[in-house]
Amino acid sequence: MPLTITVCSLRAQHEGTEVLLQVLLENGEHKEQKSLILTTEQYCELKPTRGIISEEEYDKLEEASQLCNALRTGEYLLSFGANSVQALSRKLVQRGYQRDVALSAACRLEQAGLINEERDLGREVERCLRKLWGSKRIRTHLWSRGYADEAMQGLDELLRQVDFEQNCATLIKKHYGGVPEDRDEQRRAIAFLSRYGYSISEIRSAFKALTTE
Repeated sequence: MPLTITVCSLRAQHEGTEVLLQVLLENGEHKEQKSLILTTEQYCELKPTRGIISEEEYDKLEEASQLCNALRTGEYLLSFGANSVQALSRKLVQRGYQRDVALSAACRLEQAGLINEERDLGREVERCLRKLWGSKRIRTHLWSRGYADEAMQGLDELLRQVDFEQNCATLIKKHYGGVPEDRDEQRRAIAFLSRYGYSISEIRSAFKALTTE
């Protein structure tokens, strides 16, 4: 038996921002009810109406509904904090969305102004500095978050304004109270500070500054 697909009802929801479609798929004795949700923008673009539709039309509606769901999930994830386009895409894939759907949703949210990588990168740098991270760790962290090259272009200027030697000295005082006197303890301190992203020259300068205070 050929597959018959019927749009049974269309109803606006969420204060008119979405349209809920109830679709019936029939193939002989087998029947399946599907609920598809579209944004109003998708609804105006696809213009679905009640009645029988083709499989091609149904495929377009189903793809649009998957994107709509990804958009709503993306908005929910962004409510917990800033994300780059790539980071949000990865999280959506982890939630079960296809990679192309996840990327498309993240790009649309960026176009809507919900993702601003340059602004968010600056805020992320501020959070890293509050943790007293060195420049190496900050760079690695930002690359792992998937910020685009365009956003990363301003990073050098942001970091040039930071006194990392002073931050390193602050971290030493916070964890050790001052420069460790024992040689083995100093080596362990250097390894610790290196993991925080400080260079050997920054660590030595911080040691020197603290010993001359």
